[in-house]
Amino acid sequence: MSADFLDAARDLTGFDARRVRSGDAVLVLGTEGVGVRTLVEACRSLAADLDFRARDTAESADRPAPGVAVIVVDPSSSVGEEEKRLLDGARARVGTVALVCSRIDAFWEWPRVVRAHRKSLDPFGTLPVFGVSAAAALGGAADESGVDELISWIRQALDAPATVRDARARVSAGIGAVEHLLCPEAPAAADGDGLDDLLARRRELLAGRDRGRPDRLAALRAGLARARAQSAADLTAGVRELSALAADSAPGTRHREWLQQRWSELSTRLQRATDERIDEVSATTLVGLDPEPAARPPWTETPLPADGAARRRRTGAEDALLVVIGASTGLGVGRLVVAPMASVQTLQWISMPLTLLLGVAVAAWIIRVRRGALDRAGRAARDAEQLAAARAALDHQLGLRVAAAETAIAGQIGRAYERRARRVDEQVARIDESVRRLRGGAVAGRERQRAERARAVHRDLTALVDRMWTDPVGGNDSGDDDGNR
Repeated sequence: MSADFLDAARDLTGFDARRVRSGDAVLVLGTEGVGVRTLVEACRSLAADLDFRARDTAESADRPAPGVAVIVVDPSSSVGEEEKRLLDGARARVGTVALVCSRIDAFWEWPRVVRAHRKSLDPFGTLPVFGVSAAAALGGAADESGVDELISWIRQALDAPATVRDARARVSAGIGAVEHLLCPEAPAAADGDGLDDLLARRRELLAGRDRGRPDRLAALRAGLARARAQSAADLTAGVRELSALAADSAPGTRHREWLQQRWSELSTRLQRATDERIDEVSATTLVGLDPEPAARPPWTETPLPADGAARRRRTGAEDALLVVIGASTGLGVGRLVVAPMASVQTLQWISMPLTLLLGVAVAAWIIRVRRGALDRAGRAARDAEQLAAARAALDHQLGLRVAAAETAIAGQIGRAYERRARRVDEQVARIDESVRRLRGGAVAGRERQRAERARAVHRDLTALVDRMWTDPVGGNDSGDDDGNR
């Protein structure tokens, strides 16, 4: 029975599915960055007896004797022509194919994304779909990762007898060829009025071509403004705290080195925090779009300004006045201390030298204390000026960083929607071509007859492969022992 259906599919598509043979290996395909090798490691950890082959490009289809092919997609990006080529090649080469969405633990909206991916890759819904988390499986949570269900399906496919596996693979490959024939006419028109469904599908595509773009841009601007405000607040608080610490620190030659080190630590911490906030906004804004990895430019160093000659405290009338005040205060204190000694006749001769000594000592102490206070005040003023200049420079860098991030992320959004618009335009062009064929008279009649025949063959093949999976022995009425002729 299946031989008749495969012959009908070959007459329609030109693809001879009876040349497909099934082996014992498992072929894992996917574009770069979707986690193919991580998934293979997780599968090997749960099923070490199976032969998993990880390849990231379509050339892996040249490897002989695969029995099952797995196409890995990522919920963080959209699917395009490369994924479609991988799927078409796997269905033509292997036959038995499944779609697997990886990293479901990191994207809580993965069911919606998977539905959109399946609508692009498997519009007729004939392929099994699995959602897995390879990280959870490698971390010990295999029963919650979805990888165990994928392994169970693979074992079910590979444990069947060789004749059953070959029959399933050939029928599945034939289904893929027929679907490829029907796809340009839009699957939405497979059942129904045809022309009306095509026009409805066209309106739906055009309405969703630019959907979500204004919301993403608004979320980007709001998120970066919040990140800029948080960084500015952290900078203000950090500079205030550092100024207080600098005022309380002990004077010395290493004060400048200490202040420079603390400022470097503060600026590095703020730069890292700003980059993390930008990454959070970027991840939130670009979810569901194609990632564009780009190297982030390094930060420019913002050291404290150097002390110049004009920063030194000037000596002059102020120091002279300080000496006079200290001397007068010292003499007054000295006289006050030795005044009781003047009434003693024998101690009168020592009162004057003692007054002078005490006056000089008190004057020196006062001058030293006063000069220390002036030095601390001058140092605090210099630190405040240096921190203010460095803060202004760092704040300017933070603003430039956020502005550059907004430009880059907005550019990624624009390019992603341009790619989506091109894909939609291609689909609309195919739909328009189908509409013209349907409205083209006799040519349209032949095309409709061919499409109806293809849909009938597709229904027969789909029903046959369902019976092969539910009843491997009874449903395998292949009748294609001469599959290599």
